[in-house]
Amino acid sequence: MEFPDTWMWLIFVIAGALFVFLELIIGVEASLDLVIIGSAFILGGLVSWPFSSWVIALITTGIICIAYIVLGRKYIHRLTAVSKAKTNIDAIIGRQGMVLTNITKNIDGLVKVGNEQWRARAEEDIKKGEEIIVGGIKGVTLIVVKTKGGN
Repeated sequence: MEFPDTWMWLIFVIAGALFVFLELIIGVEASLDLVIIGSAFILGGLVSWPFSSWVIALITTGIICIAYIVLGRKYIHRLTAVSKAKTNIDAIIGRQGMVLTNITKNIDGLVKVGNEQWRARAEEDIKKGEEIIVGGIKGVTLIVVKTKGGN
């Protein structure tokens, strides 16, 4: 049994809708590529609808996909890129501070980083007045290390 060419445009439209739906399921990992390719299939199907020709659908879809890959992909990715700048709590990692109360291996101490006081934990004993560097954060406790060449 042969599938009539008059309905081929609908297959392109359905395939395009499936690509768009797949983008919604996958999320940002596809970075809008499936939406654009799905849109190309939908447009290819709609353009070929009056002509009842799967060849026109295929050519139109191919041209749009190739144009997107060659010309538009880098611009779309640049517009949708997520900034890697540290914000909020992560901005404190790598900053220096001063120990306000002694830190021992099993007992948290208090440090001052910038204008804020934080509870701090370390793998070594650090005395009051010594300088530290924030190496990480666990919950609301800073993980600190003594600065090299410090007191």
